[in-house]
Amino acid sequence: MEQKNRTILVVAIAVTVLVAVFVSLILPTLTNRPPEVVLPSVEQDIPGAEGKAFLPVEVTPDTVQKVIASLSRPESYYRQLTVGLYWNGGSGGSQIEIWADGGYVRTAISAGDITQYRLVGDGKLRLWYAGDKTWKETSTQAETADLAQRIPTYEDVLALDPEKITSAAYEQKNDKSCIFVEIDNGQDGVDRYWIDTESGLLCAAESSSEDRITYEMTEIQLTTPLAAGVTFTLPNGTVLHETS
Repeated sequence: MEQKNRTILVVAIAVTVLVAVFVSLILPTLTNRPPEVVLPSVEQDIPGAEGKAFLPVEVTPDTVQKVIASLSRPESYYRQLTVGLYWNGGSGGSQIEIWADGGYVRTAISAGDITQYRLVGDGKLRLWYAGDKTWKETSTQAETADLAQRIPTYEDVLALDPEKITSAAYEQKNDKSCIFVEIDNGQDGVDRYWIDTESGLLCAAESSSEDRITYEMTEIQLTTPLAAGVTFTLPNGTVLHETS
């Protein structure tokens, strides 16, 4: 049963990786650059966002990448996410926890009773499963920390071909004030992204094909910054980083 669950987790992660890689590598900006953001004559209201901070700029398919580029995200945080994958005849899901601080990112991806851990930092990616005493290690590139989370990020939205953006607006999503972006994904469907204007992090995403949802990601908790004393530890007990 454990081997079966581990296989399911590996398959779910692999499919999610394909989604992230497709977004970040197959749909990069080729030639066009979005125009400068135009400030409106009056402040824009975000429906349902009374009393909350927001960006008083217009958001359209032509300007949305400039608006997103103006956001920043915290360097120290903890997140909980849920990911759902759907295909003909089946579905799978996983829970993801992310700790980030000081250039280190630790990710726990759980499906059933199997948990896979990834730790990125010092130019290396380490991977192991719960109960392991050893780990696999490989060198990394700058974007590996984001890919290790197995979710798209707001940087991926910045890399999209502007011509594929079909809709953009301010929108409420899961009680958060967000920038919404929709693109034609070339699979008779669309990809949708919601970037939290307060944290700058992508807090929800979904992908569809032929009017059927194939991927969903939802942020269910965000805490920033991490409390002091949180450690980024290898399975043999070696502490690579500790928050202060």
